[in-house]
Amino acid sequence: MSQPRYLATTALLLLAGAAHAQLFTMNEACRDQVASAEALSDAGQHEEALAAFNALVTECDTRDGEEAVQVGRAHALNGMGQHEQAVEAAEAALEVSEGTSLSGLFERAYAYEKTGRMDAATADYNRIIELTEKNQNVAERATIYAKVSELNFRAGKGAEADQYLAKAMELDPGNPDLYVIRGDYAVERGDYAGAFADYDRAVEMGRTGAGMYEIRSEARLKQMQDKYGTTNAGELRAKMTPEETALVCAETTRAIELGLRNMQLDMFSALVCR
Repeated sequence: MSQPRYLATTALLLLAGAAHAQLFTMNEACRDQVASAEALSDAGQHEEALAAFNALVTECDTRDGEEAVQVGRAHALNGMGQHEQAVEAAEAALEVSEGTSLSGLFERAYAYEKTGRMDAATADYNRIIELTEKNQNVAERATIYAKVSELNFRAGKGAEADQYLAKAMELDPGNPDLYVIRGDYAVERGDYAGAFADYDRAVEMGRTGAGMYEIRSEARLKQMQDKYGTTNAGELRAKMTPEETALVCAETTRAIELGLRNMQLDMFSALVCR
């Protein structure tokens, strides 16, 4: 299952409607410098952001200032792939916030996930759910439920994954990404009819870009590979029925038409769909 690109806005989004809110006591200069450093992270300039936040460690010495700086450091470190150091920074934010920093929890969970500590990551996401249970922004809550669902699924906990995803879909039924996730689960379980029912629904709801058709193409290709027990395109071309070839090629052709650059699918299309 493809993973979402790490965005600065993901962590910051959790603060918007959180049940826990601190009184901000940072002075104006510190607040402006933190905002400037966050802007660097938002732009993907993580090394520059880290340097900026490091310079503020002794400058912003109020509780909310220290939390913001350590969260910013954790986010920059995660963006640089330095996940162990990100855990340390996130824990510093959690220490100063007495365990209630939502962004601190998010950054630590992300770092745990990237280093394979799925149980620890799930525990942090569950803590976020607990802290945001009264959040009136249901879309934000649904996003966290979906993330916990995916962690459970990758850990082999299918029932728990389904439970969390169902909760996410209940909270945010108009989100096509949730149908894509459920479709991905169905592919992994070999339920291709169920997968494409969900993928079709996502398309109906507006997911019509190249990325959606890449997902669909890969699912159709995996379906044929599973059925015929081979990943060799030439062997698949010889074994697939005309109807199956049409199904696979309809997806790959559409993805390519929409601008997708995927060497595997390009090669498959050139060999099988010409």
